[in-house]
Amino acid sequence: MEAIPREKQQVDTNKPEDAQQSGAPAPEVLHTQDEAPAPSPSTPSEPSKSPKPRLRTTYRPSHKATFIGLAVVAGVLAINGAVITWLMNAQQNAAAETAKESVTLSAKTLNSLGVSRNPVGNLGTELTIGPQTTFNNKVTMGSDLTIGGKLQLKGDFSANSASFANLKAGETALEKLTVNGDVTATTLNLRKDLNVVGNVKIQGSVTMAQLLTINNNLNVAGNVSIGGTLSARNFQANSLTSGSTLTIGGHIITRGSAPAVGPGGAVGNNGTVSISGNDASGTVAVNAGTGAGNGLLAQVAFRSQYGTMPHVLITPVGRYADVYVTRSIGGFNIYSSSAMSSGGYAFDYIVMQ
Repeated sequence: MEAIPREKQQVDTNKPEDAQQSGAPAPEVLHTQDEAPAPSPSTPSEPSKSPKPRLRTTYRPSHKATFIGLAVVAGVLAINGAVITWLMNAQQNAAAETAKESVTLSAKTLNSLGVSRNPVGNLGTELTIGPQTTFNNKVTMGSDLTIGGKLQLKGDFSANSASFANLKAGETALEKLTVNGDVTATTLNLRKDLNVVGNVKIQGSVTMAQLLTINNNLNVAGNVSIGGTLSARNFQANSLTSGSTLTIGGHIITRGSAPAVGPGGAVGNNGTVSISGNDASGTVAVNAGTGAGNGLLAQVAFRSQYGTMPHVLITPVGRYADVYVTRSIGGFNIYSSSAMSSGGYAFDYIVMQ
C-alpha cells in the first residue's frame, strides 16, 4: 500500500466516521464567534481547490444550412415584394377608374389651358379628355366640334343648320327638309306634303293610298296600270289599248291630218272630190259632173297605214246614192252601183281596226 501523506491523514481524522466511510464531504459545523475554535498552528491549511470552469458550447452551422437560410430569406423578401407590387397596382387601377368616372378641373387649371367662361379664342391649346367622361350639366362649344367616332344621342337633337355626308336614322321627325343632292331611302313615310321643285325619278313601283294630283304634265315611259277609275279632262295618247270594255261617257273626237283623196272615172266631166277628217273618221264630198256614171267615185289613201285590214263604214249624207267600198291597209275606194246624176254628194266614213 501507498503511504498516505501526513497532511492528508490529519484532515481525514477531523471528519466524522460516516463521512470518511461514504467519501462524501463532512458537514460544516457552525460556531459562534466566541466558540469558534482557533486554527491549529501545527496543522497547515489545505489549499482550496478551485471549481472547474464550465465549457462554453459554440454552434457552427454547416454550408448547406447557410444556403437554405439565405434561400428562405430571399423567398420571404420576394413574397413581400410581390404583395407590395400587387397593392400598388391595385391602388393605381382604382385611381385610374376613379379618374375615368370623374374628372375635376379647377378654375386655375382651366385658365392655364385657355378654357374659361369667356368665349374661347384660338389659343393653340388642346384639351384631351379620356373615355367614359360624363358631363352632368350643359356643354357649350364656342367653335367647331369634330367627333372621330360614333355619336350616340339618347335625347333630342336640335340644330339650326346641319350638314351630313352620310346620315342613317331609324326614326326621324322633320318639320322641314331641304335636299340639294341625291336621297336614297328604303322606306319613306310622309305624314304631310311633299314639294319637289325639280325632277322626280322613281325606278320601282309607287303605291298611292290617297288622291294623286298632278297640276302639270305627266310623262310615263312605261306602262300605266289603273285599278280604279281614270278621270282626265284632256286625255291624249299615241296608242291606247284596252284589254276589257272601254266606256266613254262623252263624245269621241278623232284628230289628225286629212288623208289624200282622188277622183274616180265615175264622177264625169269636170267632176271633183274633196275630204275633211282624218284616218279614223271624216267626210268625202263628191261633185258629179256631166256624163257621170257608175263605178269608182273616189280613192282615199291613209296618212298612216293600219297594221291589219281595217273596217270601213260608209254612210251617204243627204241625197241617196247606191254606193259600196273596197278597203286595204293603206286606204279605201268608194264605188257607185248605178249611174249618178250630176250634182253634189257627201259620204261619211268611220274606220276601225
